[in-house]
Amino acid sequence: MKKIVLIAQDRAAFLHVAPLVNVFRKNGVFEPVLVRVLSPGNRAEHDALAAAFGSPDELRIIETEPGSPVGETASYMLAFERIFNELAPDFVIPGGHDSASLAGALAAAKMGIPVASLDAGLRSYDRAEPEEINRLVIDSVAALHFVSEHSGIYNLMNEGFADERIIFVGNTAIDSLVTLMEQANESSVLESLSLTPKKFVTVLIEPKSSGNRDLFCKVLESLAASSTVLLPGSSASDEALGGVEGLRMIDMPGYIDMLRLLRESAFVLTDSAEFEAELTVMNVPCLTLRPTTARPSTVEIGTNVLVAPDEEEILKRASLILSGKQSEKTLIPEKWDGAAAKRVAEVLERGA
Repeated sequence: MKKIVLIAQDRAAFLHVAPLVNVFRKNGVFEPVLVRVLSPGNRAEHDALAAAFGSPDELRIIETEPGSPVGETASYMLAFERIFNELAPDFVIPGGHDSASLAGALAAAKMGIPVASLDAGLRSYDRAEPEEINRLVIDSVAALHFVSEHSGIYNLMNEGFADERIIFVGNTAIDSLVTLMEQANESSVLESLSLTPKKFVTVLIEPKSSGNRDLFCKVLESLAASSTVLLPGSSASDEALGGVEGLRMIDMPGYIDMLRLLRESAFVLTDSAEFEAELTVMNVPCLTLRPTTARPSTVEIGTNVLVAPDEEEILKRASLILSGKQSEKTLIPEKWDGAAAKRVAEVLERGA
């Protein structure tokens, strides 16, 4: 049987490839091998998520190599070279735009193994963002480009890629959301925290690591004056916030509990791009403290609003949401329907 290697380092990358592992296993044309780059501290989360999908038949783990971006990538490339020499895969699919995905794509290209790019063509046009460089390089060495939204098609065409290499399949991470949301619906996290649906705000920013801490603290104090504000993963010993009434600092929940919290939030305030797509599908307003996004569909037709560090804009948007005056209907991007992995598999299996 032909083999296909799927690569993931961060959680977002795993959520892109996990549905593919299941589809390939079911169809029986390719034998899927999942390779994850993990630190010992992340193994528990991987095991929990893998169990939610059904553990893969074959899993290879590469331990993280802390160091410079160049040294880290070089170390992973050597590890992937050893794995590819052993397995002789017919295709390699990087799951994301993390260092491991970049290293796996480069190693495969150097060894003459075809690479298929997921989420191909996404561009934030911010070269200071490490993921942006990785996106460009992975797409440049890929034999096939599986596109998750229309912007990816336009970007790849503008960069000169051949039309026949660009296939619009949708977002495989939404396949994962569909699978995990069924389990999240059974979560008791709201009851355990005594939260009422749509009566709290979730903030996914660590105060101590925030680039504009003073502004962030002011925003949190203002939000907490009118709504319960949940701050997962933050230190309860933070002196500047510890006494703010209405602000609840909790340990970071597991991913399935987190999905339930996000879905039931009045809105989410974040400086990360991690949940943009999922919040759009769940129809939960998202205020993102970034000037750009690689997923413009979440802004153009979805629930995402870019509010680059601007206290007035953040509080204005928050007030509209909490008062119920923001009534624009939002849409789900085309083919974000939970069947993207099947479409990817159909393309690859036709050529097998």
